[in-house]
Amino acid sequence: MIILTKHVKDRMKERGISKRDLEKVLLNPDRIQRENDRIIASKKINKEKLEVVYVIENHNKIILTCYYI
Repeated sequence: MIILTKHVKDRMKERGISKRDLEKVLLNPDRIQRENDRIIASKKINKEKLEVVYVIENHNKIILTCYYI
């Protein structure tokens, strides 16, 4: 299950990131990297690279933030 925190919902609205694009990154990332307990998945979407930062707890992906770079 994918769980969106209030923070990520606010950032998605602020940055114009759709839930559909966020799910694309999570389901089929171009790259995954780990930083301590956090996972950063990235994928090129609409000519920009979208990164999604999350943790896994009890088999759930808890999305912490997302941003274009």
